[in-house]
Amino acid sequence: MYNEGRLILQTLRAIENLRLTPVHRDVLGGFRVILVDNNSTDDTAAIVSQFIAAGTEVPFEMITELEKGTGSAADAGARRAIELGATYIARTDADTLPDPDWLASIIAPLLAGKRLVGGRVRARSGAGMQSTMFNAVGRLWRVGHLVEWIRTRDHEPDKRRSFAVVGNNLAIDAEMYEESGGFPRTSIEEADEDQVLQQRVRAITGAEGIALAPNAIVYTSLRRLDEYGTQGFVSWYASSDRAATEQNTDIR
Repeated sequence: MYNEGRLILQTLRAIENLRLTPVHRDVLGGFRVILVDNNSTDDTAAIVSQFIAAGTEVPFEMITELEKGTGSAADAGARRAIELGATYIARTDADTLPDPDWLASIIAPLLAGKRLVGGRVRARSGAGMQSTMFNAVGRLWRVGHLVEWIRTRDHEPDKRRSFAVVGNNLAIDAEMYEESGGFPRTSIEEADEDQVLQQRVRAITGAEGIALAPNAIVYTSLRRLDEYGTQGFVSWYASSDRAATEQNTDIR
């Protein structure tokens, strides 16, 4: 999280309200939350500290990663979880609202033997027509899978895919995280760390090791779409040289 003072408290409350089934609790023994502050300059860290100090239903911990970058922050959080004995690691972002059943849904395929799992992303309410259009496109997921398969079918085997495992909604087992090398410690301008992780896992497990959990839903802000506009949003994500687009990446 970086300068997330505007939205972080809502995210913290949503995470605290996550539900696990009795079976999941028997297997996992509950869950803990690790928040990674990527050297914020606003009041993000203070808000999180106050939230934790007030007492939480599940254990919350905040660590600081000084090396700027979504990949660096995600890797720091995953490795801290492994250090604390985690068997499975689930990730979301600081501008999302996970559905109450998100954690149970994203973990289920791992318990069944999959190694990396992705869920679905919908827009947070309050963005008007943008949210409506974003969610309408998202519901055409079978079309999206076909497009992704066609787009990558001639790539090297580890780079082929029929759906994207996105950083704000994924889970991986700790053993695979370490074996694959985990998230690259990069900034979002340099690489999509979630895409690199998917490629690394696929190179080890093949397509059969990666699963989609369609009921694992998080609701995300559309701030980048609002800032760039539809055309700019699409071209920025498709660009191989994002720094050259001169788009501001730290949108809050």
